[in-house]
Amino acid sequence: MNYNQQNKKKQRILDAAISVFIEKGFEEASMREIASAAGLTTGAIYHHFKNKDELFYHAVKEAMYFAQKLSERDESSNLKSTENMLNEISGKVRERMSKVDEQRLLVLLIGYVISKGGTLNEVLRKDYTEIIKKVSDMYFYAFGIENTEYKKILASILVAALDGVAIQYSLGILKQEDQKFKDTFVKFFAQSIPTFLKKNILSSDS
Repeated sequence: MNYNQQNKKKQRILDAAISVFIEKGFEEASMREIASAAGLTTGAIYHHFKNKDELFYHAVKEAMYFAQKLSERDESSNLKSTENMLNEISGKVRERMSKVDEQRLLVLLIGYVISKGGTLNEVLRKDYTEIIKKVSDMYFYAFGIENTEYKKILASILVAALDGVAIQYSLGILKQEDQKFKDTFVKFFAQSIPTFLKKNILSSDS
């Protein structure tokens, strides 16, 4: 089986896992049910994921890592314009907010990790650290923030806001079809950060 076939099978497993976890919850979902939903054997699943914890984690990882594929340079390795970088960040934020099931599972995952601890706790901590670093690096290129502390703080605020949105989607407070909310969310961060920088960072450096 070649690499592409392996990837397709893995994605089938993840899609099935998302469906079963959403329907049953983490505790009640079984690897056998996930295998059945994917049209595979349980052995095929264990070939890719060593246990249910790992499968659960990977089922929501793509939604969590909304910023990891962002790049400050284009295909020719030229630095992108501020506008292009902001558009990319905005696009990835919208994409994450559109992953309805994955966002619900992310809330379940965080609750599970907090209550159970273990190795997933450290994995999730490391992931969030990497996500915040990536967002803070993009803030440097998009907004010219050289202050390391402020970069990290502003990145943490954005990631925390997205997690809060995930909670509200899960509770039904926010509706996925509410496009105005998504537009306002993106505009708020794109417009408020330069204002904050001007009042708090740039003025203190002058």
